[in-house]
Amino acid sequence: MPDGPLAVILAAGQGTRMHSSVPKVLHRLGGRPLVLHAIDAAEAAGAGQVVAVVSPAQPEVRRSLEGRVRCVDQELPQGTGDAVRSVPPALREAGTVLVLSADVPLVRPQTLRRLLDEHGQSQDGRACTLLSVVPDDPSGMGRILRDDDGRVARILEEGDIPDDMVIPLECNAGVYVFEGARLGLALDRLSADNAQGEYYLTDVVQLLDGPVHALLTGEPAEAIGVNDLRQLAAAEAALRRRTLDRLMAAGVAIEDPATTYIDGTVRVAPDSVIRPLSTLRGSTVLGTGCVVGPMAQLENVRAGDRVVIGSSQLEDCALDDDVRIGAYCRVRPGSVLGSGVELGTHAEVKNSTVGAASRIGHFSCVLDTDVGRDVNIGAGTVTANYDGRAKHRTTIGDRVFVGTNSTLVAPVRLGDGCYIGAGSFVDADVPPGALAVGRARQRIIEGWAARRGRVRV
Repeated sequence: MPDGPLAVILAAGQGTRMHSSVPKVLHRLGGRPLVLHAIDAAEAAGAGQVVAVVSPAQPEVRRSLEGRVRCVDQELPQGTGDAVRSVPPALREAGTVLVLSADVPLVRPQTLRRLLDEHGQSQDGRACTLLSVVPDDPSGMGRILRDDDGRVARILEEGDIPDDMVIPLECNAGVYVFEGARLGLALDRLSADNAQGEYYLTDVVQLLDGPVHALLTGEPAEAIGVNDLRQLAAAEAALRRRTLDRLMAAGVAIEDPATTYIDGTVRVAPDSVIRPLSTLRGSTVLGTGCVVGPMAQLENVRAGDRVVIGSSQLEDCALDDDVRIGAYCRVRPGSVLGSGVELGTHAEVKNSTVGAASRIGHFSCVLDTDVGRDVNIGAGTVTANYDGRAKHRTTIGDRVFVGTNSTLVAPVRLGDGCYIGAGSFVDADVPPGALAVGRARQRIIEGWAARRGRVRV
């Protein structure tokens, strides 16, 4: 067995309360599936091997984890105790076992390390150390009953609490460290004699041969369980607050945390400013001195230093240093903007490279185009990439000037230093240094309006 404890992730829950065709553990939190949060925490805490218990009725969960962790099936949905029992004994009885639930996604690696250390350093022959919490809302959580010595005597699931009992405030967070051999013996003695008719892992506590202790977490959010979409929203809010606090502590100015949404996978360098109502998702990375928003939407964007992005939408693109993007622009997948590139308002760029110091004016649409350096693309210009059957590319050389309201019909190539007259329709290559004018000659017909009765004489 690899160094470090075995981590078992319980990911076979049916998630009926989600009322969704998506398996519960694949619902996204902070831009990533719930189950990955638990796996990441276990690995960061030093787990030697991670095993996910999944349901054969949810093959998409197994597919999502293939190549990342080992998966074992819980053949029938018979409770958390049966899920742990599904792990081959040779694995779970070889040493220390850390058990996590995929639907308790906010437990931190440092808390898991503390739990493992507390368990490993104990001198009392301990069989289990579990994580407990005193939450603001304990609804649906198992309650911890302690004995006179402060050890955990029993965990009562909410549905099994007697009506006349004084309900304890301390709750089970669903995170455990077991001694594997003693866990196996207790699992063999589990009974389904309870309100749900299931094999509860919590019942193992009173069946273990040895003391059980609880470590109280100081952050109740670590014990948030996700069983429905309301709880998912609560977990999202807690994770978002944690992410924003981390960024602000590292030197990122977030003007209004209440309206700013940033995934935990996003990286922002110090001295950057995120303005209100902005959303940063996925693998977005921002350099130093950037200003984003208000109302910007970024997903999988890689930006250099001193980049300014207005109220615009960007996805799967890369921006070099000193790029400036105005309001209501859209930069679509496959686009790369060189250093110092400027986009006016309501501009769109898709699957294009734009060279350094080039400018794309207001209401322009640059599609499937390679733009050189120091190019001016006037307002209202379109690179028409689609002929009804296939898409084609436009190539624009360095120092090209494209006049306002021009249409460039691909495939077409504009040579270095050429000029396109305003309002031109260009469907043939333009040599370097040439002027292309592709528009009808202006005619003036005197008195036309009066003859048509449009002007009172």
